[in-house]
Amino acid sequence: MTPEALKQALDASGLPDGLGWAVASASDIPGALFAQERAAMRRAVPSRIAEFTGGRVAARAAMAQLGLPPRAIPMQGDRAPHWPSGVVGSISHGGGLCLAVVARAGLWRGIGVDIEPDVDMHPDLIPEIARPSELETLSQPPERAALRIFSAKESAFKAQYPITGATFGFDALRADLPNSRMVMHHDIGLGQGAEIPVWQQRIDGLVVSLSLLS
Repeated sequence: MTPEALKQALDASGLPDGLGWAVASASDIPGALFAQERAAMRRAVPSRIAEFTGGRVAARAAMAQLGLPPRAIPMQGDRAPHWPSGVVGSISHGGGLCLAVVARAGLWRGIGVDIEPDVDMHPDLIPEIARPSELETLSQPPERAALRIFSAKESAFKAQYPITGATFGFDALRADLPNSRMVMHHDIGLGQGAEIPVWQQRIDGLVVSLSLLS
């Protein structure tokens, strides 16, 4: 899938007002990074540089949709993007594409986005990702259902992290994708029972998940 095709699909998907989103290819575009961004990649392998660069290109294009000027988005010590003041956002890489979603701070407290190739998950990994009860809510083979749950949990984690700073495993979240939500299963982060909305679509060989916390 091309960046343009994914962008068009997202444009037609009815995402909430107030968001900016953009897609770029994972590639090391000369001159695309600010100095502090390039410095963070000085020891990275070429594939990581390409993903990082594509993500920052997409992020600045998404910010431009909101009328925001191009700004550096350095990497913090925990590897999360350090967004400019007044901006919240999230970046994901998958299938050779980089997707960024941003908003002005105040509209949402946290944004989490994840993009994955829509393929079967290895059976050995499924128990780490999802409980049988979570898999049973989706009318798909367990290997494909687990991939969808993985992506949704990734987006939910990324949305809550800037707010709580909490890290946890997949078992801390319970997926309820038929009702477009995650529920905190442990008393960590947002707290046991807290709900995180998840929007998910399968788009031409990709799974895209988005969580927005107001």
